[in-house]
Amino acid sequence: MGTRTLRYVEIFSFRQRLSLYSIALAGTVFLTFYNQLVCPFLDSRPFYEEFINLLLIFVFQAVLREIMMRTTDAGWGVGSLGKRFYRLTVISWLISGLVAMIYHELYYNNIFPDQVTFLKPWPSDYPWHSHLKVLSGYWFLGAGLLSQLELSFAERYIRSYVSEHPEDGFRFSDKIATRITWGNFTYAFVPSIAVLVMVVRYAIQDMIIPVGVTLEIAYIGVIFVATAIWAALLYGRMLREDTSHIVEAVRKVGTGDFQVKLLPTRQDELGRVASGINEMAEGLAQRERIRESFGHFVSPEIAEQFVNQYTEGKDMRGYGDRKTVAVLMCDIRNFSGISESMDPSEVAKMLNTYFDHMVKAIESHGGMVDKFIGDAVMAVFGLLNDCENSAKEAVEAAIAMREALVAANAENREQGLPEIENGIGIHYGEVIASYLGSSSRLEFTVIGSTVNTAARLEALAKAPNPPLMFSEDVAIRVKSSYTVFGGNSVKLKGVGDHKVYSIKEVSRSQ
Repeated sequence: MGTRTLRYVEIFSFRQRLSLYSIALAGTVFLTFYNQLVCPFLDSRPFYEEFINLLLIFVFQAVLREIMMRTTDAGWGVGSLGKRFYRLTVISWLISGLVAMIYHELYYNNIFPDQVTFLKPWPSDYPWHSHLKVLSGYWFLGAGLLSQLELSFAERYIRSYVSEHPEDGFRFSDKIATRITWGNFTYAFVPSIAVLVMVVRYAIQDMIIPVGVTLEIAYIGVIFVATAIWAALLYGRMLREDTSHIVEAVRKVGTGDFQVKLLPTRQDELGRVASGINEMAEGLAQRERIRESFGHFVSPEIAEQFVNQYTEGKDMRGYGDRKTVAVLMCDIRNFSGISESMDPSEVAKMLNTYFDHMVKAIESHGGMVDKFIGDAVMAVFGLLNDCENSAKEAVEAAIAMREALVAANAENREQGLPEIENGIGIHYGEVIASYLGSSSRLEFTVIGSTVNTAARLEALAKAPNPPLMFSEDVAIRVKSSYTVFGGNSVKLKGVGDHKVYSIKEVSRSQ
């Protein structure tokens, strides 16, 4: 998260700030009419006089706002941009109200010297509650209502700024429920209190309304205000609970927990969001099940790649890449003769035990099982990570496979199953990696002469030859780590003459 200092003059353009100030200017015009209509002392003065006085207060407020916007930290990355702006706006209205009250007291009550005639064109004595009306206008109308309107405009501008500066980062600190509850509270409370104050003034100060009527209006007003506030709090609480459930569900999905089930108890947009999250979670869970299930048939890395590309609508048959890898082929010796006399379930049990050990040995050395061909295993090293030591990894895996064969035979003996022997061939070279097959069934595999050479080397890896045979391309890359022997040139069917090698670290499993 970014925590750089950000000023509101950077968020709001000059034109946007003018639009915000225009709300205060409209409030100034309204307060001028209000003062002229409700104050028996001010209505005796020309309209322009009061307008000029309040216009001076507006200029003061605009300057104060501009200073605050240039010096106040908007809290980018650590707090709510809108909430801090709202606080700034309310403070400016409160200060401006105090300044307006003091200014009216100085202007209308013979405080200036007689020589300064332009500041008191008609001396007179105004009661203190006349200036208090000016203060109440700024506090009730300005800080109470117009600040909410200014916040709505500011939030639009803030949203525009955030969309244009996503790289800066910001903190999700606002709460919809709090915003709506506070807005409902303000719009219900402030006008009601203003009306009550007006009624009380008409009854006590002006004696226009009987006290009994005033008490009745005040009683009804208090009940209405209390009911409105209660309703706002109840709605806010319900909204807060619903949004909290949605936020928690999104958090769980983000962490990979797709077992999310929201009850769409609302019939509004939030209800649609809840239903959408349920559908999204189900889709992601299904995608994860497909990836995991697919991972049982191919390498988990290939499964992930396939799911990502397939869900984007790509034609997987169009994928192909040239890679330099080490290909390992492993086959069981005399498997047909062994399996003919066995029960099919025993054959499956024996092979599964064997394959469990072989696959673990391959994957623990960075290899990827390409496919099972009957009783044979084909593995590729260096396909996904472009490892320069893929030939060495393949040889290390072959040694581990020979050691694992001893453990597999021990398990089979305990179950009364026969022991088996295998042979391994490795070649290093270029292959083509691609998805091959029809539009209804695909298989990811590698093809090329490297695969054929590895298969021919595996066919040589049987008595009296060592159980591991590899090409000169492999021997060059592992001779610094292992004692390599051999080097005889052998004609391999379909691929030509190759020098074949083995290492002394590998022996027969029995």
